[in-house]
Amino acid sequence: MSDILLERRGPAVALVTINRPHRRNALNGDAWRDLGNTFTRLGADPTVRAIVITGAGGAFCAGDDIAAFAAVRDRPEERARYWDYIMACYAAVSAAKVPVVAAISGPCVGGGCTVALRADFRIADRTARFGVPPAKLGLVYPPDSTQLLVATAGPNVAKRMLYAGDLIGVDEAKACGLVTRIAEGDVVADALAYVEPMTRNAPLSIEAGKLAVNSVMLGRASEFAAQVNELSRIADASEDSREGARAFVEKRPPKFIGR
Repeated sequence: MSDILLERRGPAVALVTINRPHRRNALNGDAWRDLGNTFTRLGADPTVRAIVITGAGGAFCAGDDIAAFAAVRDRPEERARYWDYIMACYAAVSAAKVPVVAAISGPCVGGGCTVALRADFRIADRTARFGVPPAKLGLVYPPDSTQLLVATAGPNVAKRMLYAGDLIGVDEAKACGLVTRIAEGDVVADALAYVEPMTRNAPLSIEAGKLAVNSVMLGRASEFAAQVNELSRIADASEDSREGARAFVEKRPPKFIGR
């Protein structure tokens, strides 16, 4: 049975829950694989307009399950497969064309922090703590994840997190931009309410906007300019574009279909 739970919250929002509370939702190889596969499936579902990811039992994700990784460290094929699951998971979260919101309680550390960085928004409650501990494990944080951390939290906070491996609290995370907003109540309910208005807007517009912003964050705007321009061309010729104009003239909410 998978440690990754999936449910629908309304017709357009998917809620993904990491369900390994006995390990503070640290992910082993199978869980990394299943989380990545879940995001890949959701990315192919045109009825999904937004995704919220959270963790069960008061923890978002304590990162990689160190004991599980240690068990394969000296087995090259298994270690490579394990690492591929992690990288594929990161890529699948980043590749989602719809808004992704991380709803964070408790530890959001290491690989868990990396998953959260690849979401579009991070909503956290007062228990949330953020950390990147490779320096305490003799490891190196991946370059693209480091770039996201710097782009999101700024170089000073990123350096302290990388050099010291210390956890930062939710107030500091909010001040530096790592946290989008602080939830005073239930963090999942807050995340669902935050993203719901976005599900009513044109999917092609959101896809293009997300691609453009993410490419700027990664310093790759010129590389993706042609793809953004092509999405703009498709959107301009779409039924949604005509529907948006009609709704504006008729002074009613538009009903977008994603094409």
